Amino acid sequence: MKAVIQRVTKASVTVGNDVISSIGRGVCVLVGVSKDDTEEDMDFIIRKILKLRLFPSESRPWDKSVSELDLEVLSVSQFTLYGILKGNKLDFHNAMAPEAASIFYSNFLEKLKSNYKSDKVQDGKFAAYMMSFEQLKAQLHSDIQGVNRYNPENVNDLAACVQAMAAENKYDKDIVLTVLKLYQLNPDRYDETTVRLVLLKTLMVLPSSDFALAKCLIDTNKLGSPELRRLVKGTYKPSTNATEPFKLPQEIPKMIRSITGFEEAVKTYACRVINVTFQNIEKSLLSRLLGGADDKEVATYAKRFGWEAKEGGNVFFVANHDATIRTRNIDEKIQFSHVGDILRSINVPLQLA
Repeated sequence: MKAVIQRVTKASVTVGNDVISSIGRGVCVLVGVSKDDTEEDMDFIIRKILKLRLFPSESRPWDKSVSELDLEVLSVSQFTLYGILKGNKLDFHNAMAPEAASIFYSNFLEKLKSNYKSDKVQDGKFAAYMMSFEQLKAQLHSDIQGVNRYNPENVNDLAACVQAMAAENKYDKDIVLTVLKLYQLNPDRYDETTVRLVLLKTLMVLPSSDFALAKCLIDTNKLGSPELRRLVKGTYKPSTNATEPFKLPQEIPKMIRSITGFEEAVKTYACRVINVTFQNIEKSLLSRLLGGADDKEVATYAKRFGWEAKEGGNVFFVANHDATIRTRNIDEKIQFSHVGDILRSINVPLQLA
């Protein structure tokens, strides 16, 4: 970790036109998190923030710390502290990936507050100044065209696009497959957090084949998370009871926490499957298949897909699939000489009545 500690008489963080946090006398700290940071690094930085002698006493100019004077701390995440120059382009591959950094930074704040005083520690807004997905996509458009498509220098920009995609519930097949191909061509640039986001985003666009395509581009030997390995290898087994909902292991909800719209996308896909497999479905079963949805949510999905409530709302009429089955009479004519050739080839004697 890196921290730039500045003593202040007052400080504030403004996002847009809104002041989201402010302090009086104390320190403003810019905190950068690297991909290799551990709990020990976190503890070291917290000790320095609280114990560093930055303030004067009656006898010395640098004698007192924040904690000794009961002053305030304003902490602001700053991934650019780990930026390096490659030619004329900034590279941030030494910084922790955004999703993991968000969790790490949140833990850092909690520990900072618990080691000091919660009301004395204020925070900025994590990733408040990141560009939107559309802005990142527009910026990348020219960089991933033609022979420059698989330039390894594009990896970080593509990873940022994937992160924004997950946060804003957007999707671009070209971007997700390009970043996986770059990881395949440049194993040293591989980032599991981005791979996880890509896989989960491709699951959100089922029944398209994007998830299968993504799996083909991933080296499963590089997957560190057991749950992610099982997800890629397709070893999650649904219940033997076809009416039971698919239950994910405990780690999966943590994985999808940062994916905006994931649950909605999965439920929508489930409803599409129900649409083509059920004629009538009990409300209790529909609720289970939608992950334990309450009556209001069940009614919302039923209305969205045009399912009609019956029997006092306990059953929904989905569709009359019998009406979509059409019988046909097919007449085929075959020459007797052709049949004779076939029978002779299998040595079956003909008996004529």
